[in-house]
Amino acid sequence: MKAPAIFKIRPSRQPLRIQAWLIAALALTIAGCGSTPQLPTVDSSPIEQSKGLEDVHRLLEQARSSTSPQRERYYLQAAQQLHEQEQNDWARNLLYAIDPALLSPDNFITYTLVFSAVAMDNSAYFLAQRILTNTRLEQQWQSLPLETQLTLGERRAQLFALLGESTNSVKERIRLNDLQPDANAYENNQDAIWQTLMAVPRIQLHYLSQKEEDPLLRGWYSLAALSKNNQTDLEKQQQKVDQWRANWPQHPANQRLPNDLQLLQQLIREKPLRIALLLPQQGKLATAGKAIREGFFAAYYQALQEGSQVPEIQVYDSSQGDINALYQRAVDKGAQLVVGPLDKDKVAALNRNFALPIPTLALNYIEPIPATMPVPAPPDETSAPVPAADTTEYTAGLFQFGLAAEDEARQAARRAWLEGHHHALILAPETSWGQRTSQAFSDEWQALGGDIADIARFSSSGDYSKVIKDALLVQQSQDRARQLRQLFGKSIEFEPRRRQDVDMIFLVATAIQARQIKPTLAFHYAGKLPVYATRQIYTGVEDRKSDRDLNGIKFSTLPWVFDRQSPEKQAIDSYAKTSPAYNHLYALGVDAYRLYPRLKQLHQVPEARLYGTTGALRLTANRKVEREQMWAQIRGGRARPLPVVVSGIFTE
Repeated sequence: MKAPAIFKIRPSRQPLRIQAWLIAALALTIAGCGSTPQLPTVDSSPIEQSKGLEDVHRLLEQARSSTSPQRERYYLQAAQQLHEQEQNDWARNLLYAIDPALLSPDNFITYTLVFSAVAMDNSAYFLAQRILTNTRLEQQWQSLPLETQLTLGERRAQLFALLGESTNSVKERIRLNDLQPDANAYENNQDAIWQTLMAVPRIQLHYLSQKEEDPLLRGWYSLAALSKNNQTDLEKQQQKVDQWRANWPQHPANQRLPNDLQLLQQLIREKPLRIALLLPQQGKLATAGKAIREGFFAAYYQALQEGSQVPEIQVYDSSQGDINALYQRAVDKGAQLVVGPLDKDKVAALNRNFALPIPTLALNYIEPIPATMPVPAPPDETSAPVPAADTTEYTAGLFQFGLAAEDEARQAARRAWLEGHHHALILAPETSWGQRTSQAFSDEWQALGGDIADIARFSSSGDYSKVIKDALLVQQSQDRARQLRQLFGKSIEFEPRRRQDVDMIFLVATAIQARQIKPTLAFHYAGKLPVYATRQIYTGVEDRKSDRDLNGIKFSTLPWVFDRQSPEKQAIDSYAKTSPAYNHLYALGVDAYRLYPRLKQLHQVPEARLYGTTGALRLTANRKVEREQMWAQIRGGRARPLPVVVSGIFTE
């Protein structure tokens, strides 16, 4: 892919044939730049001779010789068959050619079913949203067959949830409740309602629980609000649930409580009363261990102040001696649960045990062992290698919790994909962190269907400009201009351009690095490209003068950064002289305390979440805690939280 350049041709007295040569040369230059391919047409489609498409061609021939509205019906039938054969680009091209106003009621519903399915399959979520919220569809809804209502309703509910429109998704699912064909489908829909409600911000849930007029919805909002408001206290949460059940005896959620709430009484009975905290107090990890310990005890003392039942905590220095011997000593002294260690090697050493006798919440992740190393694709290969599978054997009883950069990279990929991007350029440092983060983004991006145009790595501030210029192919644009000047003289005005096969940038960088990189992108004609990043680009302390250079960057970050009311944060500020560099570690300690009594809940209910200071926490199948952080954007030099609702970047 070569970056095109913009040329302006001054009027010339050269012979016409010379100007023709110039026009031809420019045409060849532009042709070599990789213009956006057109969707397949009837005459040029490479599947023209494919077997099984005879009916499609027959329908299209009939459409050519017909007038509206018969022509639209033929196009619709052809698009439907193309979708069934997974020829979605061609189907979408035909559907765009249809004026839905010319379709009969039945054909309009078929058009809605097919076009929304094609859009969803192509990840064109905002196009699907427009199709599924059409006013005409609402007008016809009550007359639709039951199966069609179920199909379209489920599709709308999933789409609304995907785009962050959680309340619309809940309303859609409540409408679906009475349509479910059997008890199993009804329960699955109830579970989906609850899972969607848990994505609604706590403040919004509280407001809706007070203001919603529909009693069914208000009951759901009330239950969700009390659940999210009391996640730090099992006993209090159970009391609130009991009160809710007394107030809402006929509510459908009372007949069958959400799965995570059903476990509350068991969690209270089995809550560990003695905890061993294994953290380093000496060596290179001592400062990190101290910050985590302060966060852990800030949560402990806050729970004690609120009258919650708290465990007995015994602290051990994990920096000295054999970790297995230290672990066994804690068990022998009556520990019912272990939190730690922090050192990755010591976590791996514990994992080599056949089975740990008590639940253990490690504060780091073991490096996974791949089945086979992924084979890199040749430079000219467009298909990406399949990531190697994790074949690590994890010992029973071991849970892993940390602040993995890989989680943030995967989240960035999903956000950018939802917002309509498909072609990414990655900028990352030549460090272990940079390698791991960029690889995680790349794997997730390609799994979604995205394209990685290039991965550019920088080693120091001195090479930002060259690395970015090369990655954006600006130099190629300048080289072609020089060649044309040599060929045609000085009559060409030249404006260089960056490559055009990129629609977003994923940036892996610290705040200091990002403050230099973002302006450099603008200097090299990429100032308008959307940039997504991880939490490291923002220090957590407002510095509008310096952070103006980060304007426009979207990044995921810890809820802790924007939490002004947290008692734990206020407590840490009062006695620990908080440094922004350790914000993430204080938050990790707070969440470690909140997480330990709910490990069984997260393990048994895969859709359950703990909404903590480091993000929304869930447990994967191999007992790793995965985080979904909040999103923010730098505007006017200030970091501002972004709403959970996703916005499209362009009109389909």
